[in-house]
Amino acid sequence: MKNFQDFLKKHKKKLIISAIVLIVFIICLFAFKQILSYLNPNKKESVYGDRCELTESIMITDERKEKVKEAIESYENMKVSTIDIKCNLIDIVINVDNSVEEKTVKSMSDKVLEAFSKEELKYYEIELMVNWPDDPEKAMMGTHHKMINGEMNDHFVW
Repeated sequence: MKNFQDFLKKHKKKLIISAIVLIVFIICLFAFKQILSYLNPNKKESVYGDRCELTESIMITDERKEKVKEAIESYENMKVSTIDIKCNLIDIVINVDNSVEEKTVKSMSDKVLEAFSKEELKYYEIELMVNWPDDPEKAMMGTHHKMINGEMNDHFVW
């Protein structure tokens, strides 16, 4: 025990400096690990977090997609390009001819809402993107938000 105390007294400054360097090294290593995890996030986790858990019980089926497509294509000169579902967001891209007017597109959007059930409209947000291939500046986008605080829109917001 006496040898150990003599060793501590003799090398006190070196031990203190070594301890400080070790603590700083551990802190730098932890900070570096945090920076790396921020720059390279874990790809296994969902980018949507836990928002998608509610929509798992109310899935949009292929049959529902077909009803939406039929509702849109029942209008003359309108064609569905894609229906894409990501978590609780439904993106619908529609291509229309130049003869189609904006008011016709807005009335068609009400038919799209009728193709979904009330339960589906509570959990999903719907975005309609309308393209006029010959006039890209005329493109429109409408959104229908899911139920917020017990209230739900009856129409799309353009």
